[in-house]
Amino acid sequence: MGAGAEPPAPGRRPPWPYQGVVLLSVFAVLLVGGIGVGVWKLLEGDGGDDRARSDSTPSAGWPGADGVPSPSASPSSALPSAPSSASPSSASPSVSSDAGGGAPAGYVRTRDPEGFTLDVPMGWQRVKRDTGVFYESSDAGSLIQVFALTEPEITPYEALRQAESGLRKKTPGYHRYRLERLGPGDGADAELEYGYRSEKYGPRRILDRAFSGENGVQYAVLVAGPAEDWPEQRKRQTIVLDAFCPTAYCPAGSEP
Repeated sequence: MGAGAEPPAPGRRPPWPYQGVVLLSVFAVLLVGGIGVGVWKLLEGDGGDDRARSDSTPSAGWPGADGVPSPSASPSSALPSAPSSASPSSASPSVSSDAGGGAPAGYVRTRDPEGFTLDVPMGWQRVKRDTGVFYESSDAGSLIQVFALTEPEITPYEALRQAESGLRKKTPGYHRYRLERLGPGDGADAELEYGYRSEKYGPRRILDRAFSGENGVQYAVLVAGPAEDWPEQRKRQTIVLDAFCPTAYCPAGSEP
């Protein structure tokens, strides 16, 4: 949209250059193999966050409006709800978390088994689906979604543009607030901010950031919540992205 668009969230590292077809494909398969590979597509249906998957194969590209609950979803134990309760045993055995570790108040630094580290609100539950890794509030009305972009010959901006094309067709009440590159060059981070109406949750507002990690994998980090909570989604996105890194490439002292 341009007018009124906000600047990139502070603290994000500069975008990494496009790493090439082979490297990107290999890392995407190794790190996020459960998401699938292939062309960009949306799942069938209305693209909302309150429906079950209607197809029988893993998503090969982009999920729905803000995540798609799946029969194959595998919930993990909730992350610590307070700093005093944080310990490796209080989270899922497959997720390493630390209520300290530099995370802001109310967040826990988490090393996800899919190969990345991020800060997550305390008390949120991790769920693994075909469309990526989700961290959700107790009512699932607010969420963070992380997944790998599995089409190697596409830029972050083009990935979001193609995703939006599908969202417009499949998502009730879809409205774009803005879609833009956040830096120079084709490999720059890109962001889509949009809203729609969920049958279950009502008006929604979502931020979807696409970018290349230091390991050459393109990621998308989506932050969603009720439209009435805005700009909480923006604040949450800033915290998540400030800490986000492929685990093997995280700066010293930033891992749990």
